[in-house]
Amino acid sequence: MTAPEVPSPLSSARSPLGELLLLAGPTVAQMASYTLMQFIDTWLLSRFGDNRVTGLEPTAASNAGMLSFALISVGFGTLMEVNTLVSQCFGRGDRRGCGQYLWQGVWFALLYSLVLLALLPFARSIFRLFGHAEMLVAVEATYLRIMIAGAGLKLVQVAFSQFMLAIDRPMAVLMATVIGVSVNALAAWIFIYGKLGLAPLGIRGSALGQNVGVLVEMAVLILLACRRDTRLAYHLREWKFRWNQFRAMLAVGLPSGAQLTADVLAWSLFSVWVMAPFGTETMAANAFTFRFYSVSFMPAYGIAMAVTALVGRYIGAGHPEVAARRAWLGFVLAAGYMLGCGVLFLLGRHQLLKLFTGNPEILRIGSTLLVYAAIYQFFDAMYIIYNGALRGAGDTLIPAVVTMTLCWGITVAGGRAIATHLPQYGAAGPWVASTIYGILLGTFSYLRFVRGGWRRIHLNGAASNVGAIGVTVADS
Repeated sequence: MTAPEVPSPLSSARSPLGELLLLAGPTVAQMASYTLMQFIDTWLLSRFGDNRVTGLEPTAASNAGMLSFALISVGFGTLMEVNTLVSQCFGRGDRRGCGQYLWQGVWFALLYSLVLLALLPFARSIFRLFGHAEMLVAVEATYLRIMIAGAGLKLVQVAFSQFMLAIDRPMAVLMATVIGVSVNALAAWIFIYGKLGLAPLGIRGSALGQNVGVLVEMAVLILLACRRDTRLAYHLREWKFRWNQFRAMLAVGLPSGAQLTADVLAWSLFSVWVMAPFGTETMAANAFTFRFYSVSFMPAYGIAMAVTALVGRYIGAGHPEVAARRAWLGFVLAAGYMLGCGVLFLLGRHQLLKLFTGNPEILRIGSTLLVYAAIYQFFDAMYIIYNGALRGAGDTLIPAVVTMTLCWGITVAGGRAIATHLPQYGAAGPWVASTIYGILLGTFSYLRFVRGGWRRIHLNGAASNVGAIGVTVADS
């Protein structure tokens, strides 16, 4: 059966801003939806039992949630390279390669999720190592086990969502996200509070609700990807394991996964280990600060996903100069948004924190931490967008090494040293270290991209083939 003809991806007369917004809009909405999901879960938990005063279960969910994501991040970061590889195939007009790289991503997702299951018996031991109170350890371990058990669903969903973004189907990703988040909110309400005749599950209900939402989101994406036109155009029946493509994905994906893991795990340790000496109330304030912080960086990651796809697409089509301009445009959008969030954090910090707690000490500490989160915004936008642009070009190894060195050396080791030797500065001391880390990493990411070494990278061992797809580029 003949595959339906697919138009050239770069023959559109869209303006540069229109092109970026058309792709970034759904990905930003996707990340905003995830942020909303986290807010809903935290808000529901904060009103369950005596959590309004103690903050026990919301704190445990935040700590265990960050740690579970850190463990999943090797797979998550690797699978984001499905976007890069499929985008470059899409730019060259290689439709068969698009489908083959999708399935190599799915194979990796399944294999890595099986590896994660081996960690389930050690959940309590992990949190005990951080010196947490036994009551906190019990609920953290419960949440971590449920999230790790559902990791395979999340990773397969990531593979399909990155594929759909790369082939210019962002609305499919948005549709799946909205449905999944809506199901998650409903499931969390039912499970946490014990609605529809079920027993109230508290923090277990929050974790189960997330897994149910991810399952639905994954199913919707698979159904949309397997529609006849997409299935035939991108050869989705070629699901077999292919070592050459799998190896190519690992070559650029594993450094990306290691970078994301180093970053997320460092922030997870910052929450559960660096802040631990200051007590549960400080960890609660830190957890609530991160909930607001996610409001700024999650949509920026949505813009970065679009930048990754566009950089890969234009490199594949032989237009690196256009790829560079799309990266700059993405940074302008992200920086404007994140600076606006910084102003909100600074001016409205007291009122924002009252959404989650009435504890005066948590309010006092959290108000201080939101000031540092506000300072962090501009440089975090620089890191998120230009790291996404480097990923689209396949430049992942050196950024990974630099990220790991800075975040572990400054945020984790430096933050812990300050907490141990200069405890009089309280939670503000480690946050000073993390702010310095953000400034250095953002500056590095920007300088590495503008210096242009990524222009010499050719994935799949082939240079861009412009003539194969008849490219016409509209750009100012």
